Amino acid sequence: MEERWRGPRIGSRRVGWALLALGLLVALLAGRVAGKPKGENLHRPDGDCLACHSTERETLDRDRVAARTLLAADLEERCFVCHDDEGPSHHTGIRPRKPVPDMLPLSGEGLITCATCHFMHGEKSWKDFVRVDNSRGGLCLTCHELAELE
Repeated sequence: MEERWRGPRIGSRRVGWALLALGLLVALLAGRVAGKPKGENLHRPDGDCLACHSTERETLDRDRVAARTLLAADLEERCFVCHDDEGPSHHTGIRPRKPVPDMLPLSGEGLITCATCHFMHGEKSWKDFVRVDNSRGGLCLTCHELAELE
């Protein structure tokens, strides 16, 4: 009776575990790459300011408070160039119904944008660049009543 070759015998369990671990690592990396935004990371502090703002870096650096509202008119479309498959969790391009705290900046026209709830420059934040910890709905409850969200 002829014996079939079944792969390496010495340390075969180790080889099997190593291959399994390698397969899992490849799958994880593939998933991360597939879920990553497309294009250059513009959220870096040294990124091109005009990708999101309506004026040059020098002007933005002179007045950091005003810089929060000096945003491109089509900011949402610019966000979706890279983040189109994530979809907004909140409607954007609308006026808030209630006053919004200063820590959640509105556009120059007073509209809710992605930047209202999310940091854009890699600042220290909780999950997903959010400006307020939302693990217990804190971000949402900054502007909304619990009854509105149920």
